[in-house]
Amino acid sequence: MNEKNIEPVLPTFPDNSLEAEEILDHMGRSFRQRLKREDALRWFKVKFKENKAIGLTFVGDPHLGSNSCNIDLLRQDVKIMAETEGVSCVNLGDTVDGWGGRLIRLYAENDVSRETEQKLAKWFLEDAEVPWRVWLMGNHDAMGDFNVYLKAINAEKIPMLDWQARFKVCFPNKTEIKIDCAHNHKGTSIYNPLHGQKRAALWNEHADIYIAGHHHNWGITIEELEDGRVVNLARARGYKWHDSFSTTHGFNTKLYGASIMFVIDPNEVVPTRRVKPFADLAEGAEYLKWKRQIGNRS
Repeated sequence: MNEKNIEPVLPTFPDNSLEAEEILDHMGRSFRQRLKREDALRWFKVKFKENKAIGLTFVGDPHLGSNSCNIDLLRQDVKIMAETEGVSCVNLGDTVDGWGGRLIRLYAENDVSRETEQKLAKWFLEDAEVPWRVWLMGNHDAMGDFNVYLKAINAEKIPMLDWQARFKVCFPNKTEIKIDCAHNHKGTSIYNPLHGQKRAALWNEHADIYIAGHHHNWGITIEELEDGRVVNLARARGYKWHDSFSTTHGFNTKLYGASIMFVIDPNEVVPTRRVKPFADLAEGAEYLKWKRQIGNRS
């Protein structure tokens, strides 16, 4: 008997993945889609339907959940942002502490859990009625994957970007204000809290406003550069007050500039009149109301 005739017939199994060429095709489509998204994010437009002044407010690091978060001030500012007609808001990042990695031990300094921080973050995004237009993710948001959580519950599809956004505020009369905002811009100086923003104004693409958070200090500068551009440089202080890091490193607690409002009037031609910054949201809101009333009468 031929021994080959008694050998069993074994099954042939399909590969557990696609062929290399098919994988490359998929990777190519994925790369092209990613590139398409990156191109769309570069100077995307936030369009307003009327030629009325707006109060573009950049919200400094909230650090919700931290024992050091100045809740009274935050709620006061949230009320202004939610109830003032014409206000639009940008979150500069670090919505929560979100401690992760080797810093997870710092949760022991707080009275809140990760679950509680998630609840507070959801309140800030959805329930506080803040008119969000852009939302940045800072380093603390990424530590505990809060960036993933926030993007998942972003029902209004507010543009949520990691670290930095460059966009244009556009009006029907063709006025465009370019914004370069980041959780932080590159570059520091002990002599100038706005060193990173000045560096961005000199070396990044041209914008009208350069603003960041992150450092828990604040400052505002309006400057005419050598090329004739008038630029607004700012840093928002945020809402985290006396924390152990600032204490041990000798940083003084700043009292003002937690969030910065820029009142933008598209009907003004002179740059110094078109964009006005305010370190006090209450004052900015009053100026905004006046500007919008003037616009209604004209």
